[in-house]
Amino acid sequence: MRKTLVLFAHPFSKQSRVNRAIMEQLRDLKNVYVHDLYETYPYFHIQVQKEQELLMAHDLVVWQHPFYWFSMPPLMKLWCDEVLRRGFAYGPGGDKLHGKDFFLSITTGGWTDPNAPGNVDEFFPPYRKTIELCGMKWHKPLVMTGTGKATEEQILLHAENVRQRMVDYCATGVCKDV
Repeated sequence: MRKTLVLFAHPFSKQSRVNRAIMEQLRDLKNVYVHDLYETYPYFHIQVQKEQELLMAHDLVVWQHPFYWFSMPPLMKLWCDEVLRRGFAYGPGGDKLHGKDFFLSITTGGWTDPNAPGNVDEFFPPYRKTIELCGMKWHKPLVMTGTGKATEEQILLHAENVRQRMVDYCATGVCKDV
C-alpha cells in the first residue's frame, strides 16, 4: 500500500468552501496524511528536518492550496525555499525525492466558469520545474476554477475527484492523469 502526503496551505481555510470540502473528503483516509502548514506553522518557523522526513516517508506528494495571483500562498513558497534544499532535493547528494510521484491540486475563485476550466496549465511551469529539479514525477494537476460561483454539487464532485485519485494511488501505486 502506497502512502500519500498532502501539504495543505490555505491562510484562511475556515472561510474556504472548496478547500474545506476537499479536506473533509481526505479526513480518515487510510495511508493519506494531511499536513496543514498554516496550522502547524502559524509563525512561519518551519522545522526543516521534520518536513524532509515526512517527504521521505511518503510515495506521493500533493500540494493543495488556493491559487493566488498565479502562484502559491506565502507559507507554501517559504516551505519550498526552506525544505527543498540543495543536498536534499537537488544538487550533489540531493536525491532524496527521486522517483516520488507528485500532483498539484489547486482552487481559484475567479478566472472562468467552473464548467469551462480554460487553459490554466500555462501557469504551472515554475511548479513543474521545481518538481522536476527534485527528480519527482509530475502528474496532471487537479484544478477547480470559478469557486466563487460553484454550486455545492460542483464542489462536492471536485472534492470526490481529489479523494478518489488518492485512494486509487494508495491502492495501486499508479497516479492516473485524469
